[in-house]
Amino acid sequence: MSEAVPYEQVPIVKSTAPAPETPYQARMFLHVGAAGVMLYGFQAMRAWTVFGDVMSNQYGGFWQYLTILGLTISGATMLLAGVQDLLPNIHLIRLIKRTLLLIALPVEFIITSIYWSLIIFAPHLMLPPTDPDAAQGAPSSSTAEPTLFRIPLWMDMSMHLLPGIALVFEFFLLETKYRPPFSTSVAFLLASAFGTSYGFWVEHCAEQNGGVFPYPFLTILPLGGRVGVYVGATGVAWAVFRGLNWVHK
Repeated sequence: MSEAVPYEQVPIVKSTAPAPETPYQARMFLHVGAAGVMLYGFQAMRAWTVFGDVMSNQYGGFWQYLTILGLTISGATMLLAGVQDLLPNIHLIRLIKRTLLLIALPVEFIITSIYWSLIIFAPHLMLPPTDPDAAQGAPSSSTAEPTLFRIPLWMDMSMHLLPGIALVFEFFLLETKYRPPFSTSVAFLLASAFGTSYGFWVEHCAEQNGGVFPYPFLTILPLGGRVGVYVGATGVAWAVFRGLNWVHK
């Protein structure tokens, strides 16, 4: 009868399976908090400003705006990131979140850069006039009172600045860079599909709204100019993603 092997001499078998990750509660609160601020800013604009009443009467409503579409995707990305923080071992959640991030990050760059550039230098090209009979895109001739729809700065920043900042931090601090095919063909196809879809959608909405676009600079442009904007913005969005992904280590 063989003798029992002492415990100290029993060989240790090491598993090659990755250890399960633990939840990140603090990170989850940051993600959910960012999404909450985005949503709160939008809901406050709808409920507390006259702009909400005006847009509710138009075909397409707020969904005509690239800002709101980008805000929705960005908010969903942050919420999924929060879910991933609680369930880090479910890789499908991370895959969906990274796909949304791939769309939202370049879109928010376009939104932020165009919006704040026009707000600072030519607000009449971005903000619709308060007078429904006024021509869109025309600079104000009066300094006595504002003639453009404006919202409080904190609402503005929650929708036109916070999403881009949150996504940049998410990408560079909490995510890995994209690899082919996501960084090449998938990114190009998603950018092209989103840009084309938005172009057709906003053209359809304007046709239903008497030729008035959500952004005055689109209203004053001819069709060829608008197509150039859609194509150019799509190309810039794709190039921005490629650049950010290249910088990411």
